[in-house]
Amino acid sequence: MSVDRRSGLSYVEFEREYLLPRRPVVLTDATAKWKASSWTPAWFKERYPDKRVSTDQGEMRLSDFMDAITSDSGEPGPFLREQPLEDVFPDLVDHVLPTPEFVRPNWLQDDYRIGRVNRRLNREGKIEVNFAGRRVFPYLHIDDLGVHAFITQHYGSKEFTVFAPDQEPYLYRRGTERFSEIVDVDNVDTTKYPLFAKAKGTKVVVNAGESLFNPFGWWHTTRVPGASLATVVSLSNASNWSELVTCLRGQSGRPLLAAGLAAYLTAVGTAKSLLPRSRAT
Repeated sequence: MSVDRRSGLSYVEFEREYLLPRRPVVLTDATAKWKASSWTPAWFKERYPDKRVSTDQGEMRLSDFMDAITSDSGEPGPFLREQPLEDVFPDLVDHVLPTPEFVRPNWLQDDYRIGRVNRRLNREGKIEVNFAGRRVFPYLHIDDLGVHAFITQHYGSKEFTVFAPDQEPYLYRRGTERFSEIVDVDNVDTTKYPLFAKAKGTKVVVNAGESLFNPFGWWHTTRVPGASLATVVSLSNASNWSELVTCLRGQSGRPLLAAGLAAYLTAVGTAKSLLPRSRAT
């Protein structure tokens, strides 16, 4: 198994070869027009030296954070994880425009007239920042809510290890959770997890200026060898709406309410799928 690297891809080709068959692909020029191509740790330090950000190592000045992720100390750097760009750096929203056609339409950003549903889906559909340095992300998982992920690397590189959905029997899913019991795919205790020896995965490196489309159901984990500045947007539309509805229903503790919500969202999705793509937003 390998992951294609494509440039100059039309939406029709993307839909036929990757979106509908649910195959990951690295798009080398999908965000070529983004001003985010200028992002570097030094650029952020100069622009926001005293800005406070929340990381997995506590609140930090942004200049200290950038120093930490670029340090050659050998220690894992802090992680600014999955925070909406519009909340952390609202003045940089225009740096990730125009929206690539590969993530349109995105139904996560619509109004479903139910407050808690809107909050959940709208939050999931926002562009998020993932800034980190020198670390392995120690969890093999699939994404929540049946979403596809569109991950763009702006600075540095990131190595993904991915497994197709049909490899799940060998990945030791933790009950009904979306996480595997396996922590480090490069150092697996095959005495404890013997079936993992049968798992067929692949590694793919995403470099600055490139984007990875990772479809729902693909198990993945990542490693960054140095400073990494990336953004991610989650995506749902006709290609994976039924999985989103199933996930939402399964996460509700009120069966009757969950069934009604599922029926409503299924009907909305069916109506949207009948619209021309340009209007199904």
